[in-house]
Amino acid sequence: MDEPHKLSYTWIGGHIKTIVTWTLKEEDGITYLYLDHTGFDKEDQAFNGAKYGWAYKVEELKKVLLGLEEKGVDE
Repeated sequence: MDEPHKLSYTWIGGHIKTIVTWTLKEEDGITYLYLDHTGFDKEDQAFNGAKYGWAYKVEELKKVLLGLEEKGVDE
């Protein structure tokens, strides 16, 4: 872990053990959040499930953050 910029952890789903990494990077006063999920052997059902699942969860997170922004919450 690269505190406070990076968090990595093991994700075990069924017989597959993968690594999820979240990274925060600031550029020109804007903070970006990157998600990297590695360790898949092939683009199979597990890969596609994770791809769909993360896309959904990231959109939900975006809604929460936009809601905070509209309320004027800075931190």
